[in-house]
Amino acid sequence: MTIKMNDSQSDFNSLIKMSDIGDGAGSANTTPDIDLLTGTTGTVYTIFIDNTSGSGRNYLKLYDALDVTHGTTTPIFCGCAPASTRIIVYMKQGIPIGTALSVAASDTAGTGASGSNPAGTMNYVIFGG
Repeated sequence: MTIKMNDSQSDFNSLIKMSDIGDGAGSANTTPDIDLLTGTTGTVYTIFIDNTSGSGRNYLKLYDALDVTHGTTTPIFCGCAPASTRIIVYMKQGIPIGTALSVAASDTAGTGASGSNPAGTMNYVIFGG
């Protein structure tokens, strides 16, 4: 099976999005990576979260929405990565995306919680089909 990088927002079948949710100064930022995928539908099956530089429990939130406002827009997924860990979340049935895929990071769980910027840079990879 060939897996290819796709940052063009055009083909969900080959989506692998690698990103750090950071401000460039070594700390994560709650500003969402918005509209990573638009104009097509798909399903997220696996999410890898790297919080090895994090000093606290951090959360990765996925949204099926355009122009996300973190803390206001309700996420469809919220994954927790404890400090200094890497986790993989595999979903056999997947999470369907019908509008757009957007992602944000926070030190606070919950669908309406915006929280604060996570300590350290948090990286993620999303596999869809």
